[in-house]
Amino acid sequence: MSALKELLSEPKALLSRLSVKAPGPAALRKAVAAIEGEAMGDGDVEALAILQSRIAATVRGGGVGRLSRRDLREGCKAFLLPPDPPGREPDLRDALIGEVRSLERRAAFFALIDSYIDAFDEGDEDIAATAEQLALAARAWRWREGDHWPTDIAALDLFAPARAPAKLADLVLGGGASPLDVLNRWGLATPGRRKGGLVTEAFIRACRAVSRLRGREAVDGQRRLIGWARDESGALAYARAWPDLVDACLTPWTTNEPDNEHKVHLIETLERFGGGDPRVRPERWRSVVERFPDAYGLLLRWLTRASVLQFLDIVDRSLRESDVKRMWSYRRAFWTSYLMGTGGGPQIDAAWVAFGDDGARLATQAARESGDRSFAAFGRQEDKSPQHAALIVRIGDLTIVDWSHNAKYNVWRKGEKGVPALFKQAYRLGELYSAPLQESHSAPANYAWQKKLARIIEGRTFWTEKPEWRPRRV
Repeated sequence: MSALKELLSEPKALLSRLSVKAPGPAALRKAVAAIEGEAMGDGDVEALAILQSRIAATVRGGGVGRLSRRDLREGCKAFLLPPDPPGREPDLRDALIGEVRSLERRAAFFALIDSYIDAFDEGDEDIAATAEQLALAARAWRWREGDHWPTDIAALDLFAPARAPAKLADLVLGGGASPLDVLNRWGLATPGRRKGGLVTEAFIRACRAVSRLRGREAVDGQRRLIGWARDESGALAYARAWPDLVDACLTPWTTNEPDNEHKVHLIETLERFGGGDPRVRPERWRSVVERFPDAYGLLLRWLTRASVLQFLDIVDRSLRESDVKRMWSYRRAFWTSYLMGTGGGPQIDAAWVAFGDDGARLATQAARESGDRSFAAFGRQEDKSPQHAALIVRIGDLTIVDWSHNAKYNVWRKGEKGVPALFKQAYRLGELYSAPLQESHSAPANYAWQKKLARIIEGRTFWTEKPEWRPRRV
């Protein structure tokens, strides 16, 4: 039991500590509820189980009329809460709702509505049965002048489980106010209620609606979704909806891309909600891969492009102008063609960058100056100097490491010893410079190295120095 709860059980002890007028009990209990939020400790669960057991025994032993006013109200609050929800026992459910209707207990009735909203699950038979009875009760209820519930119930189709989530989703997506303000209008903005079953299901419906949008409408819908998704700490409020949110953020861009600012916003948001870069922590993205492989593939393509462009840009910054003119522009054009698919051959499937200390410093600086965190996604290499950078790409069955400056490019086939893994934070000495096939970059004027490497990538040649090595076609 918390210290605040102890004080509530002993009001005199509380008053003895105060030098100002004591707050009213109702306000104080609201403060307790706000502090504790959704969380229940072992003691709370035990007390709840005792309450639910007592209600069940009373109703079945002597009839619902023998419940005290307090137990009736508390039983409605715990109507669909574990461990032993009375709302999931047909006889108890009918008895409690019937008693609330008969006696017209407002607090108990509103507690039933709250319990239904929090435990909402469209496919749950007990929720559907509860909704049906609450709809009957609402129609017959003697509402007071000024009660907002009749209008709200109708506007949300609240007791129609198949329609209520979509209605709420439309109201949030179409509202001029912020998502939180819209939820607040319907009494659904408190931390516990925001994460309850109805709002979670409405968020999933909103994700599905946004995934069908295109262009400017998609941008607006995605920004509202992201604002809705954040909890008080900035984390994802709806863990169950994580795959649907990824789908909503990416699927609208399968045929055309957003502007760079919005793309960076989407990538950074998804990485923050998903627990990091999906290439580095794929286990946290497994549910997305299973349900929405196309959306996940699009994200990987975006990140692959970012890695290649990052490599090219950082190397541009680290080379002298004469070096750029003499050799680097040719390598940049070569890898850009495989990145964009403009050369007619296969495209890069995945890419990662490993910098020395100088490149790492430049990449970190670029991330800070541009606000683009993709510049901060890279590994470290020990094979070459602090100025060197390695581009690691996977194309079909090949893994290729191309180096900046005058280092050789390295080529491995799938299954060969020492094939380096992508997306590592650090690479040991020799890990990126030990391929069975290595070649220097020849003078750019004759394009010899580009032609040779292109033929290897496209599976049209083998190395005469090692005739047993033949790349597989991709």
